[in-house]
Amino acid sequence: MTELNMSLDDFKSILTDLFGQPLNDKAEVAAQDFWQNVSAISEGVSQGSIAINVDVLSLARAFPEYKTYQVWKGLAILVFVLALPIFIFSWQIALGILVASAVCHAVGNMQRRVTGQRFVSDIQAAITAGDVSKGIANLCAQYIAGNVQLASSLGQAHWPQRPSDVLTGKRSLIQ
Repeated sequence: MTELNMSLDDFKSILTDLFGQPLNDKAEVAAQDFWQNVSAISEGVSQGSIAINVDVLSLARAFPEYKTYQVWKGLAILVFVLALPIFIFSWQIALGILVASAVCHAVGNMQRRVTGQRFVSDIQAAITAGDVSKGIANLCAQYIAGNVQLASSLGQAHWPQRPSDVLTGKRSLIQ
């Protein structure tokens, strides 16, 4: 993978722009650790040896476009609650409503999985293309925000661990 043609300060500046505020001390340490291992991490993500696991609930809180699955999940709960009093009058109708609730729940699960996969695919494509702000910096920002976890055959890393733990297999928290 190609080296980035920028300094650590430039990388931190991109992260600051992505967050819309200055990095705190822990984020500074994570950004520096990420920067020191940027070649290995970007190569691992590009080749598929480092997986990006998404916390879709956390992602949905930060980005409204990833909330669509919540509508289906909420509808499933609403329809289920609606079916309960209908059992008194007709168990056949209530059973049909429960099936509709199960379908809404299944659609919500599918929507959640698809949006998570789309998010990961977008980051992987940007990293492979060499787009720093949409790729490696976005991955670092999402890592710091706690929206993603990095995993490889050697180990895993999730906030507030050092991102390099995915490469070393160690478990070191950022103090």
